[in-house]
Amino acid sequence: MELFLFLGKVGVIAVVVNTILFFKSFTYNGKAFKIFTYYLLLISIIQVATYLFREFTDNNLYMSNVYIIVQFAALTLFYRKLLNLKILLYIGVLVLTFLGYQYVSDFSLFLKYNSIGIALTQGLIVVYALLYFYFSLAKKDSKFLLINLGVFLYMISSSLILASGNLVFNFDLISRDDYILLLTLNNAFYIIFQILVFIAWYINFRIKPTRYLS
Repeated sequence: MELFLFLGKVGVIAVVVNTILFFKSFTYNGKAFKIFTYYLLLISIIQVATYLFREFTDNNLYMSNVYIIVQFAALTLFYRKLLNLKILLYIGVLVLTFLGYQYVSDFSLFLKYNSIGIALTQGLIVVYALLYFYFSLAKKDSKFLLINLGVFLYMISSSLILASGNLVFNFDLISRDDYILLLTLNNAFYIIFQILVFIAWYINFRIKPTRYLS
């Protein structure tokens, strides 16, 4: 439990730090960079809010639904810009409409893990990431490659761990220790994602110091 909580705090700190760093380079980079920066900002707000709610309430599972909606919408816009595929916008609208219908027809779903929503949104983001791997090889464009790798690894691991949601996280089927282990692994992969985001910023997007010739 202690490792799970520690990694959770590290993950929150990491995304907040990355958000600050990306905003420092905001005006010097293009639209895709700006969209990803806003994604980091929104996720930072959600992560901090989730952490605070966990301190004061017993159930903050509804925040996972806010998280997947915001994450999917922001990353769909991000990959729409990177891949220049307008169809991603139509896919995004259809998926968000479907999720909205789910929550309106059964509001209780908003208060627990939405296994279908997690699998659908994160599965599509994995497809986006695979498409970017393919197109980046063709165009020899590597500026966002590390970010894309981080997205791909985290979405794959998170989908496997969380998409089963209400089924796996049932203490009649799995021990509490195994439950904590799964969430700890998810937090670890999230930190790896943020490390790759930081490396990408440092290599490709930071404001490099000006060298003066003497």
